[in-house]
Amino acid sequence: MHPLPRKLRRLPVAAVTAVPAVVASLTLLGSVALPTSAASAYDLRLRSWGLNTSGQLGDGTKTQRLTPTSVVGLSGAELASVAAGGTGGSTGSGFGLALLANGTVESWGKNDKGQLGNGATSATDEWAVPSLVAGLGGVQAVAAGGAHALALLKDGTVKAWGLNDKSQLGDGTTTNTNLPVTVAGLEDVKAIAAGDAFSMALLKDGTVKTWGSNDKGQLGITAKPASSTAAVPAPTPATRTTAVVVPELTTVKGITAGASHALALLADGTVMSWGLNDKGQLGDDTVVNKPYPVPVLELKNVTELAGGGSHSLALLQDRTLRGWGLNTNGQVGDGTTTQRNTSVPVPGVTGVVGIAAGAAHNLAVLSDGTVQAWGLNDKGQLGDGTTTQRNTPVQVLAKSGSVSMVAAPSNGSFSLAR
Repeated sequence: MHPLPRKLRRLPVAAVTAVPAVVASLTLLGSVALPTSAASAYDLRLRSWGLNTSGQLGDGTKTQRLTPTSVVGLSGAELASVAAGGTGGSTGSGFGLALLANGTVESWGKNDKGQLGNGATSATDEWAVPSLVAGLGGVQAVAAGGAHALALLKDGTVKAWGLNDKSQLGDGTTTNTNLPVTVAGLEDVKAIAAGDAFSMALLKDGTVKTWGSNDKGQLGITAKPASSTAAVPAPTPATRTTAVVVPELTTVKGITAGASHALALLADGTVMSWGLNDKGQLGDDTVVNKPYPVPVLELKNVTELAGGGSHSLALLQDRTLRGWGLNTNGQVGDGTTTQRNTSVPVPGVTGVVGIAAGAAHNLAVLSDGTVQAWGLNDKGQLGDGTTTQRNTPVQVLAKSGSVSMVAAPSNGSFSLAR
């Protein structure tokens, strides 16, 4: 059961002057709905912080937030998962997705390419509070790219909507759509991921399919050279309008997408990567793009992955972290700003149960339900009340102790937590 009528949430940013009073009343209603023995309504709400140029924080405003604010109307009881998308780093746009327990999806934020999937498209059509994605039901997972979104249905098929200039929707066209369309030729899918302008699907048989932009080799479909000393080939083709199998991957159990690179977790706990590698984000001890999968070196016993703008993060079985790639803003988390072309430990954070990576920042959920963050903080994306860069993890949301999921856009500067 939804805590509030959905029609109350359909408030565009243009109506922002009337929103604060509405938000206050909605918060009050949520507070009295919970029994005193449960966590407070504030604890259970989906929260957001950081850049808010497009209403991507979902709090009814376009005000940047240095500490967590509540996304209007979405509480933990109805949330199954969340995703964050966007482009342009610290000056760009963004949008959010929330998968509800009833299998429907809500979206908010930028909608110039139809990425909210609500049937509207306009450069000024930004939604500062969540509204329903049209015509979707039976959804079990969501993913958000630069300006497109994916939904995995319970029948193993995938829907997509938003920007399609690089065929990132996988429907065989390059036509943008503000309503969900079916990704062609996909079935038996168990997981999805979205990069800036490409998409991924993990099938139940352990193989991976990709589609969309391939300018940096992020689809992973170019043939690998026969010799390790041969030159790395250029990625071909430039784009794929429908999903195609990534060669030589047969035991994959998890996938993630950075802005222009991809990661695959194998059944043995090792990781393969491909795509853009100008900052060492593939972790193969080079800075050469790879249009085919290569092993991430010095990495094993991995259980979860996150890809950012130009860096990567891995959660290990012992609940510690390793990071690699661009580190100008401390996003690797090792206490330095030295680029890492192979993975290094992230010190001072243990008991991690979930991770997310933004353009240049990271989030980690700990087993006690608190959140830690590190990296770039120019827009408050770390949520610690400052705009100070953090080269090692700092605590955020320590008070609630009830967070179970986090999200951040791989090419954006805001954060979501519930």
